Amino acid sequence: MTRFVVDAGQGKLKHAPPMAGAVWVGHALACPYVFSIAPLLAIAVLAAHAQGGPHESDGAVSYLLLDANRKTVIAIDWRAADVAVPVGSLVKPFTAIAYGQRHRMRFPVYECTGEGCWLKAGHGRIGLAAAIAHSCNSYFRQLAEDVPILDVREVVDRFGLRGPPLDCDRDALFGMGRAWPVSPLEAARAYAELAARRSEPGIAEVIEGMRLSASIGTAAVVGAALRGSPVLAKTGTAPCSHTPRAAGDGYAVVVYPGDSPRYVLLVQVHGVTGKQAAQAAVRLLPSLTGAR
Repeated sequence: MTRFVVDAGQGKLKHAPPMAGAVWVGHALACPYVFSIAPLLAIAVLAAHAQGGPHESDGAVSYLLLDANRKTVIAIDWRAADVAVPVGSLVKPFTAIAYGQRHRMRFPVYECTGEGCWLKAGHGRIGLAAAIAHSCNSYFRQLAEDVPILDVREVVDRFGLRGPPLDCDRDALFGMGRAWPVSPLEAARAYAELAARRSEPGIAEVIEGMRLSASIGTAAVVGAALRGSPVLAKTGTAPCSHTPRAAGDGYAVVVYPGDSPRYVLLVQVHGVTGKQAAQAAVRLLPSLTGAR
């Protein structure tokens, strides 16, 4: 069983080397006690609130690592990982699947001129896989106009995600704003389920986008670090969920190996973009999984 340590001063769960048969909780003034993972998360949240809430400096990294098949936590250092927060573009693949379900798994090609997109020069004519790889907001803004919110809610429920509010703005369907928050644990498990269904129609196109993201897209640093090993990735930039507020929080999810997934790593970095969060994922992946 994996060993976790709660740092009461920081309110975080910290991964430590495995110790058979126990999960340890402790700090400098107390002896270790044995708990299940759910109470561990609760203790971390309470400790954080006792210290006046989550205060983070720019660049602070949170992560959780799942067994991709069992969807169980292997390692975690994330305050309140079961609390819903905005995760930005990490929701885009699920909105795409909802669109595909309504349109016989046929996905459009749109023109991105840069208007309303993070890339002001525009992505040009772009299809689904490239739009996921480069996290094109213009593509998904146009796609979201033709996706009923009820369809998105139905799809994400199958992946274990809470759905967007029925009265949310369309921009929420591709991760803009705060209207559609999900918990980091939900998001990681949803990507594990996505990987498990990677050969299904519609989902295969999303997976191709994640493969491209890790090779030539916003998470290209991941593929470069693994030197040709199959890997899937998706990045996102969301409104900041910390105190004090930063310009945003960066997220990166990495599924490894890409052709036979064993791990799902989700990383959040305070005060940076999703592309920068992918760099943090590269630093963590070898130490947590042995990936090279």
